[in-house]
Amino acid sequence: MTSTLAVVGLDAADYELARRWDCENVLLDDHREMETFSYSYDQPYTPEVWTTVATGVHPRDHGVHGDAAEWDSLPLRVASKLTQHLHPEVRQRLGQPFRDRGHEQEIDRTEAPSAFDSGAAMGWPGITDAEHLSEAWSWASEIKFGELTESQLRRNVYGNTGEEFGFLVGMNGVVPIAGVHSHVLDVVGHVFAKRESKLREFYERVDELLGVVRRETDEMVVLSDHGMKVSWVDEGEVGVHSDRAMVAATEGVTGELPESVFDVKAWLEANTDADDADDRDVTMDTAEQRLEELGYIE
Repeated sequence: MTSTLAVVGLDAADYELARRWDCENVLLDDHREMETFSYSYDQPYTPEVWTTVATGVHPRDHGVHGDAAEWDSLPLRVASKLTQHLHPEVRQRLGQPFRDRGHEQEIDRTEAPSAFDSGAAMGWPGITDAEHLSEAWSWASEIKFGELTESQLRRNVYGNTGEEFGFLVGMNGVVPIAGVHSHVLDVVGHVFAKRESKLREFYERVDELLGVVRRETDEMVVLSDHGMKVSWVDEGEVGVHSDRAMVAATEGVTGELPESVFDVKAWLEANTDADDADDRDVTMDTAEQRLEELGYIE
């Protein structure tokens, strides 16, 4: 069986808050604060940083930066470019009617090599389809304009988190490295930046779910792209991204923990076993006629 490194891209997991609330499965056996960066905006921007985490290169080189989401319609893509100067909340509001009609935004993807090329990834911005990230952005807009209740928010974020963490459990023993991006703490960090007990509840629930991943995978890494400024820690504006990114690992992960998001790719690759996947074409033992009768093939 393949030994698997499970990598959790836990968006906005704030190093200060994880330590304050003793989140043992976020912090794992070894942990440290990690240097992040801002490029297109005055705070770390999710698609830019996560693509850098996976590729090890600057947004200028991997190409995912600025308005990194493309609509599935040419007129909407043109309109998006024309409204780039507007505030993000206004742009979210303008785009919501089109999302309600089924239109989608897809996060740009890089062609640069990534740490997951020898394995599998789910929802990782800049690397794979990032539908959950786009959904989270739309929830933020709905919350802003009073269109989402707290109970609906809980169902939404925990439903996606369950899918994301379950992916890592399913990939254990199948691929040498598996990565997933989870936006739960970013969404609730923006929402509850002035309500400590509420935000702590989400951190503790996510920590509990990460415990399942920890028990069911060989080795595990938790990364964040930034933290979140909150009223009980920070002065000035809250509910915006902090620079308190972090990295944590179980004891079997070797080497010094990376100091910067730019160092993560090389460190992950040093901890990824060679892929011994069976690349032979798969064959079917069921008669083709039976498959046609069942509707599997035409």
